[in-house]
Amino acid sequence: MRRAVLTLVALAAMAQAASAAPRAQMMVVGRTHTLLGARTVTLAQGRIRIGHRNCRVPAGTALSGLIAAGLPVGVSDVAGCDPASMFVRRVGGETNHGLGGWEYKVGHSDPSAGSADPAGRLRGGLQLLWYWCVRAGACERTLDLSFHFHHGVARITVHGYDDTGHGRPIPGATVHFGTTSLRTNSGGYVDVPSTPGRYLVYATKPGMVRSFPNVVGVTP
Repeated sequence: MRRAVLTLVALAAMAQAASAAPRAQMMVVGRTHTLLGARTVTLAQGRIRIGHRNCRVPAGTALSGLIAAGLPVGVSDVAGCDPASMFVRRVGGETNHGLGGWEYKVGHSDPSAGSADPAGRLRGGLQLLWYWCVRAGACERTLDLSFHFHHGVARITVHGYDDTGHGRPIPGATVHFGTTSLRTNSGGYVDVPSTPGRYLVYATKPGMVRSFPNVVGVTP
């Protein structure tokens, strides 16, 4: 009997762990500035006001991340409280207008699921980017970095990713490496002589969405 009780307790603990809300690194980039710097958020179940309704937002969704971060969010009330049809039309003070509006990416790609659709539940440990897209269906590229260290030199390559997650090297991007700022060459990379230490690194380029920051440790 005792073994059966312990088994039930273990199964309950496993079920609770499986249903726990995932965590993701999230950043929110608006039209002209970053609304929320990169941080880890728990994609817990939340609630949002849509029209006259107080609606549930499923855990593990991109919209639950915005709510968890405490950002003011406006959602279309066309379909009421149906999570699969919730459409983000405003974040902070920036509201969709014309072809411009809010999009999100998981990693490098724009998922097909709506931001609150439980069918698109996210796994933990991913990067979730909310950003202002200038032209829906053909959004500006989002930047990311890759690193290679050799003989005291850090080679940093900047890639830009389209809506489908296809990337290419980006020449002329600015790489911010600690207090140093350098432009990538025609191959989309830059070599930075680096002394031992820890550096905050990210990339920017006008007309593209800045990269998530990375903290890079250089050893002697």
